[in-house]
Amino acid sequence: MINLFPDKSALSPSQLKIADFIERYPEEMLFMTEQEIADRLGMSIATVSRFWRVVGYDNAKAFKLKLRNASDITPALKLENTMSRMDASSLPLVMLEQVMEHLQTTAEKTRPDEVEQAAGIIAGARRLYVYAPGPSLSLGDLIAYRLSRFGISVRMMAGSGHELLESLVNLEKRDAVLVFSFTRMLPETEVILDCASRVGCPALMITDREDLRYGTSAEVSFCVSRGDMGEFHSMVTPLLLVEQLILSIGLMSREEVLNKLDYLGELRARYADKLPRGKV
Repeated sequence: MINLFPDKSALSPSQLKIADFIERYPEEMLFMTEQEIADRLGMSIATVSRFWRVVGYDNAKAFKLKLRNASDITPALKLENTMSRMDASSLPLVMLEQVMEHLQTTAEKTRPDEVEQAAGIIAGARRLYVYAPGPSLSLGDLIAYRLSRFGISVRMMAGSGHELLESLVNLEKRDAVLVFSFTRMLPETEVILDCASRVGCPALMITDREDLRYGTSAEVSFCVSRGDMGEFHSMVTPLLLVEQLILSIGLMSREEVLNKLDYLGELRARYADKLPRGKV
């Protein structure tokens, strides 16, 4: 959690509530209006408007500028910020506590019926297109690897640039799109969602920003907790969500999936001498 307000002794209960919200969700707050903050916290817009002067800023715009500058840090600084609170002996326990907090937060935001709905969309698609840029690439690879065993066709999309259009030109209404959108909404993500909307193709999104779930054409979106701004971002919760989706898809087509895996076992046995396990 970022300590934006070192001295909170002069803040009223309502102002403490605002400060706590900003410290917990700084990236989300950057894109919210005063009215949206007031509605979120159940208070008047006047209370929110007065808050900025109390903490030393002329208005919300001035505070957001300061917050945005504070958030513009490198991955190295994020890791350093996290590691500065740990030592070798405390690392396992601290990480376990953080993971448990991330899992709890994510569980509160994830509805089982939405997982089932997303799994049904993927299972019924002609082909699943996956956009997994940056650190989410490993999650995309995992989905492609697991679902290919179920007989589901998965195509990984290019991370950026015009190569992305090579996949989008083949997008059909019978397909589905899964996008990972961590930290911020990339132009590529906006293009993918727009193209999917134009052809009537259902889109699914996994993000770590609550505000990114709204105002998009994604049919189902999930928000996972990965850590506060300025900290090392964990991949535990998105990995767990991905595995939930994979297992849900498997359960929906249990007999067909088991037959595919049985056949895979037969192929391994038949060609074991030519393609031994562990060899490329």
